[in-house]
Amino acid sequence: MALIFLCHLCILARPAETRSAKWTGCDPGGIQTRFVPDPASGRLYDVEISLPSDYDRDASTHYPVIYLADGGRETRPVTCQIRELYKNGTLAQEPIIVGLSYAKGESLVASRKRDYTPAPRKPGDTAYGGAHAYQHYLRQTVIPYVESLYRTNPDRRIYVGHSYGGLLGAHILLTEPGLFRTYILGSPSLWFADHAILTFESEYARANRNLKADLLLFVGGEEIGRYDPGRRDNTQNMVGDMRAFESQLKQRHYPGLTIRSLVVRSKNHRNVFPPGLTWAITAVLGGTTGR
Repeated sequence: MALIFLCHLCILARPAETRSAKWTGCDPGGIQTRFVPDPASGRLYDVEISLPSDYDRDASTHYPVIYLADGGRETRPVTCQIRELYKNGTLAQEPIIVGLSYAKGESLVASRKRDYTPAPRKPGDTAYGGAHAYQHYLRQTVIPYVESLYRTNPDRRIYVGHSYGGLLGAHILLTEPGLFRTYILGSPSLWFADHAILTFESEYARANRNLKADLLLFVGGEEIGRYDPGRRDNTQNMVGDMRAFESQLKQRHYPGLTIRSLVVRSKNHRNVFPPGLTWAITAVLGGTTGR
């Protein structure tokens, strides 16, 4: 049985945590911006493509591909982070990175809260709940476009998302798991709409005996439920949500599912992504990888 039970609490090595400022301010250069509109919705999107540093060296090499939610703000720092991991020998292969941008003419907030959330917050609400339509755009338009232009390995598609982006990844995992092989979900907003994602999980379990995917979850150790005076409200218990989601999936005993999780000590929702991604992408692409 391929289901793997790993620790709820791991401590990430300190050196991997100290470079986030460098990655945030970096520009790796060479990123291509491609116009890839959605024919179904009529919305206009760009995707940002970062090719591996050795892409032109050997035309026979095919590469894993990271599809990165929030690419409009994350493509450059993530490229720098992953490229450094490859250069220092941590990764066996540098992937292609596809940064998924926001809809043109819309704010970041409006675009992502619609495209990345799986359900409306209330009946008739169109500001949220567009994840299914956006998933259709990824399947029908973005992925075929990328795979027609670049030397990709379709068996090694990796989805990476944080916060609402992590929620979108959870929705894809539970409705169309074969779209990606690996799902890296950082601080996923599983609390959204009274934990609506758990309904999708239950519906999937009723209809399916297997879920073939590699799932890596991470969250900051400070992402716990507590009163926040600045907000005059309680914060979400994202550590508890991640553990409950992981536990529920493990109880299904899907033979094709592997799950790994990490709680990153002393990190919050804003600064957990770089160290969490280092842990996850090293687990996925580290070691000896065939080309």
